[in-house]
Parts: sequence; structure tokens; C-alpha cells
Amino acid sequence: MGCALSRRCKELSEESRLLRAKIHALEEEIRELRHRGDDDARSRRQREAAFAAMEGEWERERKRHREEAEALSKKLEEVEEGRRRVLQEVAAAVAGTGGACRLVEQMKMEQERKEQAVEKWKQLYLAIKAELDALILRTKQGERLCWVAEEEVIQRMQRDQEAKDEMVEGLRTRLADMEVEGAKRDREIDILRQSLRILSSKKRNNGRKNPVRSLRF
Repeated sequence: MGCALSRRCKELSEESRLLRAKIHALEEEIRELRHRGDDDARSRRQREAAFAAMEGEWERERKRHREEAEALSKKLEEVEEGRRRVLQEVAAAVAGTGGACRLVEQMKMEQERKEQAVEKWKQLYLAIKAELDALILRTKQGERLCWVAEEEVIQRMQRDQEAKDEMVEGLRTRLADMEVEGAKRDREIDILRQSLRILSSKKRNNGRKNPVRSLRF
């Protein structure tokens, strides 16, 4: 019986050692998950800051283009108004002469050519603005998708970490129970050994007393 209890104690000790090793490995894995989650969160904050700075730069560029377009439109209106006045004055001054009519026609053609050039510039600006707006929209959508994917990864890592924490806690509880059981087994073995020593002592004492009794007879 003593040998069986000793073997059981050794088995419990080996199981305790294996459990401690498993707990240590899980704790290392949990620390790695936490470190990786911190790195992902830090990287995401850096990308958010970079995108915010880029978006601010785009907004400033759009504002500058809008102000330039408004200034150009205002200047064009002023030029057109001035040219109309000049045309009216020239037409009134040289009314009745063929050369004056030709001059007026040339000035009108020049005015139309300049208006066409300005209109082309406006169309080019609007095309660039539309492309820039589309780029900003696509970038924002891409960032949102990226952030959503990162959030899902982080949430999955957090769930894995919580599961491992629960596993570690369960293993610790089991280890504590095994240690309590081992201590109980040790006490039982000590009691058994003491009982065996007492029995052995009694047998030796009885063996010594029996020869004395036989001599008296």
C-alpha cells in the first residue's frame, strides 16, 4: 500500500510539473497576443493621423482651387464688362464706316477666343476637382474597410486572449486541487508509516517477551 501511495504521489508531482509548464506556455502566448494587439492599435493610430493630415492637405488644396476659380470668374466678368463698354463706345464712335464694322467684328472674335480659352480652363479645373473628390472618397472608403478588418482582427485576438485566460485560470485551479490532494496523500502516507513503525515495534517487543515466558515454564 505504501508503494502504491508513493507512485501516486510521483504521478501527481509529474502532472503538477506538466500543468505548470502548460500554464507558463499559455501565459507567454497571452503576453505575445497583448503585445501584438498593442502594435496593431499603435499602427492604426499612426495611419489615422497620417490620413487626417493628408485629408487636411487635400481640403486646403481644394479651398485654394475654389478661391482661384472664384477670383478668375470675377476677373473675367470685369474684363467682359470692360470689353462690352469699349465695343459699344467704338461702335458709337465709328458708326457708318465700313472699317469700324470690321474692327468691331475682330474685337468680337478676339473676345470669343478668350472666352473659349477661359471655358476650357474651367472645364479642366472641374475635371481635376472631380477626380480629386473621387480619390478622397475612395481613400476614405478603403481606410474604413481597412479599419473594419483591423477591428475584426483585434476583436478575434481579444477573444482568443480571454479564452486562454480562462484556460490558464482553470489549469491553476486544477493544479491547486492537485497540490491539496498531494498534501493529503502525503499526510496519509506519514500516518501509514507511523502505524507500520508502531506495529513493527510491537512485534519486536512481543518477540523479546516470548522467550522469557518460555524460560519460566
